[in-house]
Amino acid sequence: MRNIIIKVLVVLFCGLLNISKIDAQEVLSLRNCKQKAMDHNQSVKSALSDREFSEASLKLSKRSMLPKFDLSSSYTYLSDPNQMIVPGFELPTTDGQPSGVYSPGSTSDLAYENSYSASIGMSLPIYLGGKLRNANTLSELALEMAEDNVDLSQADLLLNVETEYWVVVSLQEQKGVVEKSIELLTDVLKEVRDRYETGIVTKNEVLKTQVELNNSKLSLIEISNNLELAKMSLNQSVGNGILSSIQIQDSIIYIPEQLSSISFNESHLSNRPEIKLLNNQVEMSKIEKKLVNADYKPQIVSFANYTSQNPNHYAKQENEFTFNAGVALSMPVFHWGEKKLKKVQNKMAIQKAELDLDESSELITLEIRQAIFRLKESLVKLNFTTTSLEQADENLKLETNRLLEGVTTTRELLNAQLQWQVSHADYISAKTAVKTNEAKYYKAIGDLRM
Repeated sequence: MRNIIIKVLVVLFCGLLNISKIDAQEVLSLRNCKQKAMDHNQSVKSALSDREFSEASLKLSKRSMLPKFDLSSSYTYLSDPNQMIVPGFELPTTDGQPSGVYSPGSTSDLAYENSYSASIGMSLPIYLGGKLRNANTLSELALEMAEDNVDLSQADLLLNVETEYWVVVSLQEQKGVVEKSIELLTDVLKEVRDRYETGIVTKNEVLKTQVELNNSKLSLIEISNNLELAKMSLNQSVGNGILSSIQIQDSIIYIPEQLSSISFNESHLSNRPEIKLLNNQVEMSKIEKKLVNADYKPQIVSFANYTSQNPNHYAKQENEFTFNAGVALSMPVFHWGEKKLKKVQNKMAIQKAELDLDESSELITLEIRQAIFRLKESLVKLNFTTTSLEQADENLKLETNRLLEGVTTTRELLNAQLQWQVSHADYISAKTAVKTNEAKYYKAIGDLRM
């Protein structure tokens, strides 16, 4: 009785361990994988940091138009300040005779032993040739470019994750097909052995069946290894430990019907982050040209200060506070053709940005059209493999029944089984190609989302 209780407890304990192991597996959907990859990927994090930097730069640019207040103070002590000694002398008379009146000597400090100053000042730009306004526009464009760079980094990451995800799903499907093939070949081998023992077939038929079964088992090992490697790659992309145990939510690949109606549209170009980046680069080059012009226009800045200092040559009494205000004007007059040369540089920069935009537009148009062609081609291939799969299923059923009835050979059944396995593999590969090309198409038109 005691041994029975111990065995029951051991079985229960093993069952709990298996349940906990299953629960420990993380079930991931495609959306989960994309979100986890977004949170983990260093390139996306770097792009987000650049965007925050641009946001701060824009705030600084706007605040440069506001008045600035500064507080300053200083103190200086001289242990032995220089002195001017004036000796005594007899006062002169108009006739040159001695006056008998003497002026006493004196000593004057040329510097103060204690010198100090404290002031609070305000400065406000009045006119800088449009520099502040254009600098603010430049910061806004830089922020838009940072946001476009985030979108670009995210699109590259999402495509990579989606491709890895569907590879895992396809390998899981292929593994299931090979397992079914092993089950079928095991039954066939049993049937052939029974026939061999009764003398209906030769030993060669048994060996042929055994070889096919071994090949399927070898295929299962290879697919299982590839599946584990694919899961490791997906784990790395989503931020899990490489050896983490995961389970994919999708067990089969679903193909939406609306994919067959896709076509090229010029508006797709405007959705691409690369085009947005280059458009903003052109605008930035034009704004930089305006900034150069602003450097050669009058610069007017106002200021006001409230000061207390010692010595104070502006005050009537010692330690008296004084106030001063004014306007400063500066204007470049002659810089040896500097403005003209800078304009040439800006013109070349604008032309280069526009040429880069034209070239990228052409390349992206080609990329979109290629993505459409590849997607439609994979859809056609999927239709072909679907038909081949249906024929292979029917043929395998027919050959299996014929073998049981004794009207066909083992070789015919093995050929049908091999064709069935190949058709399933082609069908799964075609579905995977459709899903991968679908993701590439949506990335090409700038619409790849979570």
